[in-house]
Amino acid sequence: MQEIVVDGVQLHNFARGLCEKAGLSSDDAELMAKLQVQTDLRGVHSHGTRALPGYLNLVLDGKLNPKPELRIVTEGPGYAVIDGDNGMGHLASTLAMETAIEKAKTTGVAAAGVHNAGHFGAAACYALMAAENQMIGFSTTNTGRPSVAAPGSAEAVVGNNAFSYALPTGHGHPIVLDMACGVSSWGKIGTFRMYGKPIPDGWLLDGTGKPSTDPNQGSLLAPAAGPRGYGLALIMGILAGPLSGGMMTINKTITTSEHFFIAMNIECFTDYDMFISEVDHGIQAIHNAKTAEGVEQVYLPGEIEWNNYNKWIESGIPIHIDHLRSLANIAEKLDINIFWEW
Repeated sequence: MQEIVVDGVQLHNFARGLCEKAGLSSDDAELMAKLQVQTDLRGVHSHGTRALPGYLNLVLDGKLNPKPELRIVTEGPGYAVIDGDNGMGHLASTLAMETAIEKAKTTGVAAAGVHNAGHFGAAACYALMAAENQMIGFSTTNTGRPSVAAPGSAEAVVGNNAFSYALPTGHGHPIVLDMACGVSSWGKIGTFRMYGKPIPDGWLLDGTGKPSTDPNQGSLLAPAAGPRGYGLALIMGILAGPLSGGMMTINKTITTSEHFFIAMNIECFTDYDMFISEVDHGIQAIHNAKTAEGVEQVYLPGEIEWNNYNKWIESGIPIHIDHLRSLANIAEKLDINIFWEW
C-alpha cells in the first residue's frame, strides 16, 4: 500500500495547527492551510501539504519570517508592488492578487508584484482568486535558483517559473491553465521518485547537457517544447523578478522568490453574461469533439484536477505514505499529534 486516504477537513485543521505552532498568526495559518489543502484536493500534491514541512523547517531555522509585516511599497490606480518581509510567499501573493482585483474594478486591468518573499505554492491559487470575482486571473513566479537549461546549454540558466491563467465559466469550475515552463515541475519528478516510477525520456539532463532518466544524476530540467519553454521561463522570470523589484534568477545569490499577478475585469471589455455564454458554448463544443481511438473525452485545461476535487472533497484525499511521513516528522518536531492511522 502506497497511499492512505485522509479527510480534507482534518488535513486542513492539522496543517493550520502546524503553522500556528511554528509561529504563524492564526489568520496566516488558516490561509496557508486553505491554499495547500485546496491544492491537494486538485491532486497537485507536489505544491500542497507535501511542501509544508519544507516551509516550516525554514521558519524554524530562522530563514523565513513567521510573522511578516507586509507593505505596499509603491502603487498607482492600476498597479502595486508589495514587500513580503521574507515571509511565506502565499501571504504576500494573496494580498497582491486581492489588491489587483480591487484596483481592476475601476481600471479594468491591474497588476501587482511581490518581492522579498518565499515560494508561493501553486500558481493556480492566485489566478483562481480573480476568476472567483468574475475576472480573468494571471499569476507567475521567479524561483529562487536556476534549474532549467536553455536549448544547447549544459547548465541551468532560468528558473522553472510556473504561470497560471484562470477564467470563469457559467456552470462549472473555472478553466485553469497551470504549468511550469520546464518540461515538468521538480515536484512532479519528486512524485515519480516517491512512487518508484521512471522519469520519462527527455525530461532531465546531466551536467554535460545529455539526456538522463535518473533523478539522482539528472541535475538539469529540460524546457517545455524546447525554445518555447525556455523563452516563457525567461519572460516569466523578468515579469516576476526585475519588474517586481527583484533579480533575474541567474543573478541570484539568495533563494527568495518574487511573484507577479494580473486581474482583468471582464465587464470592462464586454458584457459579462455574453462572455460566459460564448465560453460555455465553446466548452460544450470541445467536450463533444471527436476523439481518437481509445480516448473517452477531450478535457479542458485543469478539468482533470477539478474532477479530483469533486471526488476527493467527499471521499477523502489519497496521499502517499512518504508524504504523510514527512508531515508526521514535522508534527513530532512541533509536538502535534497526527490524525491518521498507519
